[in-house]
Amino acid sequence: MHPAGVRRPLEIVPFDAPVGAEVLGLDLNQPLSAEDFARIHRADLDYHVLVFRDQQITPAQHIDFSRRFGPLQIHVLHQFQLPGHPEVLIVSNIRENGQPIGLGDAGHFWHSDLSY
Repeated sequence: MHPAGVRRPLEIVPFDAPVGAEVLGLDLNQPLSAEDFARIHRADLDYHVLVFRDQQITPAQHIDFSRRFGPLQIHVLHQFQLPGHPEVLIVSNIRENGQPIGLGDAGHFWHSDLSY
């Protein structure tokens, strides 16, 4: 949101890198039009990695948005699923009581399975 609560238009800003873009002017707490989703989907196809900063969404909103890209897969590491939302895999290097709260080495070696 802009200052004074004025919503800025959806903008896709490519990174100065081989892949990636940032999506600006999007609040995933608000309904997303088919036109705006089509622009986001096109950006995903063009830039392969999209960054959505400062989104304050619920797990259900995250899942609903993600499903617009296609069916979701449940990760095989069930111990790191978000309780009540198996579509969400917790990736974290934080430990509580000596136990990891999420999959800590998910990005240690890059590979492409289960990458969206």
